This record gives sequence, structure tokens and C-alpha cells, in this order.
Amino acid sequence: MAAIAFERDTAKGAGRRLRSVGGRALAALRARPALAVSLVSVALVEAGFAGLEPEARRALQIFLLALVGWTLTRLDDAFVALAAALGMAIFVLDEPDEMFEALGHEIVWLMVAAFVLAAAARAAGLTDRLAAFALARARTPRQAFHALSAIMLASAFVAPSTSGRAAMMVPIFERVASGRDAAGRKALALLFPTVILLSAFASLTGAGAHALAAEILDEIGDGEIGFLGWALYGLPFAAASTALAAETILRLFAPKDPAAAFAAPALDVAPLDRRAWSVLAILAGVLIGWLSEPLHGVDETVVALIGACAAATPTVGAVDFRSAVKGVEWPLIVFMASTVVLAEGLDDSGLVKTAAGAAFAPLREIGLPPLAWLVALGAVGLLSHLVIHSRTARVAVLLPPALIAAEGAGVSTLAAMLTLVAATGFCQLLMVSAKPVALFGQLPGGSYGAADLLRLGAALLPLQLALIALFAGVVWPLLGLDLAR
Repeated sequence: MAAIAFERDTAKGAGRRLRSVGGRALAALRARPALAVSLVSVALVEAGFAGLEPEARRALQIFLLALVGWTLTRLDDAFVALAAALGMAIFVLDEPDEMFEALGHEIVWLMVAAFVLAAAARAAGLTDRLAAFALARARTPRQAFHALSAIMLASAFVAPSTSGRAAMMVPIFERVASGRDAAGRKALALLFPTVILLSAFASLTGAGAHALAAEILDEIGDGEIGFLGWALYGLPFAAASTALAAETILRLFAPKDPAAAFAAPALDVAPLDRRAWSVLAILAGVLIGWLSEPLHGVDETVVALIGACAAATPTVGAVDFRSAVKGVEWPLIVFMASTVVLAEGLDDSGLVKTAAGAAFAPLREIGLPPLAWLVALGAVGLLSHLVIHSRTARVAVLLPPALIAAEGAGVSTLAAMLTLVAATGFCQLLMVSAKPVALFGQLPGGSYGAADLLRLGAALLPLQLALIALFAGVVWPLLGLDLAR
């Protein structure tokens, strides 16, 4: 009897301990929603996407865990990206060397070179002069915002990298935002990457994705487009898009009285000295090298690195190399290298192609009229940055099936290309969705967070879709674009 009682007491004690452990685990999940969301996401993918290849399921789970880390935790974004990239390298790519190769990716070196060039321009006082030029006649925040937007819109014709343009605009932002209150600094910090991304559509050289899109159109579609043709359709859209974005940011984030006096920053605009002229010549050479890439065939990253070395050369440049390198935002470099591995994992696993096919199949089968078809395509493009973080990758993955579907639906492939590429320029919902957004979001001194991006993106997304509908239905046809094949 004593033995039976002992066993009964032992069983009860084990049950109480089990319930206690379970209770603590449940309490932990309730106290840590990020942990609960992570576990549920992993389980749902495993149970609900059994038809996917194992690598695709692992890639989707890692991507969802990264999203949780970026949005629901206080972990550093670069740390989350690095951990996710490590997971991709081990469980999806099965090649840990991908982690190290990503540090040699051209976008990483382009950003390093751009930071050095920006440091040289800042040391020579060129960024102050550009900011002074943009704000010379600005008397209100609205005028200042639109003046800065015009400068960034014009830069789309000379700089073929949104990341490079963003890095070179950082000193201008710092000078203009100096002395502003938290609300003013946040509004300016949101303006710069938003306008840089949306204004790129103005030019064929505004982003590397545009050249890729033109090549895909020539190979798969029923036409081709050159520099002037792109500007004809792209510049009006980009101008309207950036103006609309500037007004949206003013209303949502700027000080309540948009007509209030705007105090322009005190900037030193002394005459250009030898050092300033030298840096100006180097920057002009870099821009010319980017523009003339089809003639000489030298990669834009190599051109930028040559310019960076020249800008840091004693007696020629304006900045010491060691000082310039110290100014590089290395956490951002790690963040970008990690997202390269993430993108490779999503692509190599087949997840992106599967998602793209699922997205375009309904558009092909419904039989929508051309305008409605293009608006639906625009909606897919606007949301694509949630899954594919690289603008070039979005075009490479989405454009070929979109052009094939357009031909089947009787829609002009040129109209489909313009619509999709215009939509993929929208990347404002997540910090990881675009490198300029990440750059300005992680600047020292505080700027904006995930909640601010969601607020801005939620307001801009329907406006961008309406703008796509307006241009596809009215403006582009007036400029000679036929929507039907």
C-alpha cells in the first residue's frame, strides 16, 4: 500500500510540474508575442505548404522569422539580417561560403565607394552648396520639400544607382536636418529615400533594374525602348509621384502648419577652391563613366571605386582615406550583404518563381480589359517588395511572366513593362525592402522606425495605384502608347 501511495504521489507531483512548465511556457508566449508569432508561422508553413519543396519551405520560414525580428522585436536590423542570412546559407543554399561571397557583392562595394565619394564631397563643401541651391528660395517647409525633391528627381538622369544616390544625399540631409526638432527630422528622413526611389523611374539610367527591363522587353516583348522613350513616359510619372509623396509626408509627419516660416540652414558657400574643383571633376567623371557604360563596358561599381580612390588620393582628393572609411556605415554594409544572401535563398529555393506564377495566373485567366489588367499588374508590383527586397530582382523575377501573360491577354508588352517597373519602385512598407530606406532609417541621431514606414506606406500605396491607373488609362495613351496589342 505504501508503494502504491508513493507512486500515486509521484504521478501527481509529475503532473503538477508538467502543468507548471506548460503554464510558464504559455505565459512566456503571451508575454512575448514575437515568439508566439514565430512558432505559429513556422508551424503554418510546415502544415499548409506541404506541396512546396523542402528548400522553399525552409526559405519561407526563415524569411517570416526575419520579418518578425524586424517588426516585432527590438533586435538590431543588421543582427536579424545576419542571423537570417546564416540560416539561408545553412538550411537552404547548403553553401556557407555564400555568406562570405556576399561581402564581395558589387552592391556592397558600390556603397563603400559612394560613402567615400560622399565624404569627399562633404569635405570640399559641395554638398553644402547643393543644399543651399535647393533651399535658396524656400520660405516654407512645403517649398523646401519640393525643392529638395526636384534636385533628387534631376539626379535620376545622372546616377544609375538608387543606393549610390542615397549615400551621396546623406550629407545634404544632415545639413538640412541639423537643428530641426524630432518631427522635422523624421519628415526629412522619410522624404529623401522616398523621393530617391520614386524619382528613379524618370530615366532609363535611374536604376539598374530599368536597363534590365528594357533588355527583357526586347527579348520577350514586342518592342524596345531607348533613353528618350523612357523619359517620355517615365519623367511625367516620376514627377507626379514624387510631388504626391512630398505632399503626403508633409501632411502626415511635418509640423502642423505647412505654411510656417522655414529657416534655411546656415551654409558656408565660399568660392570653390582647388580642392573643391578637383572633387567636382572626380564626381563629374564618375557620373560620365556611369552614363557611358554602354560605350566602355566598365561596371558602375568599378567606376565608383576608381572615383573613390581618386577622391582619397593625397594632393588630388579632399579627404584622408582612413577618415573616409571610418565614415562608412558598416552595420548597413553587413545588413546589405546579408540581404543579398536572403535574396539568393528565396530565388534558388524556387519560392519566388512559385509565388510569381501564383500571382499572375489569375490575371491571365480572368480575361480583364487592358486597363483593368494593367491596374491589377500594378497592384502586384506595388506589393512585390514585401517578398523580393531587390528592385533588380523584382524586375528579373516578375517581368518575364508578366510579359508572357500580357501577350496572352492582348495587352501591350511595353505598357505592361512600364506599369510593372513603375510599381516596383514603391518600397516604403518595410525597412528591409529597399537599401535607401534602410540607410536613412539607421542614421545616427534617430529618424524613423517600422511604425512610421507602415503609416507612410499605407497612405502612399493606394495613391500610387491610383496614379498608375491615371497614367495607364489617360496620360500614356495621350503620349502615344497603345494599351492593346
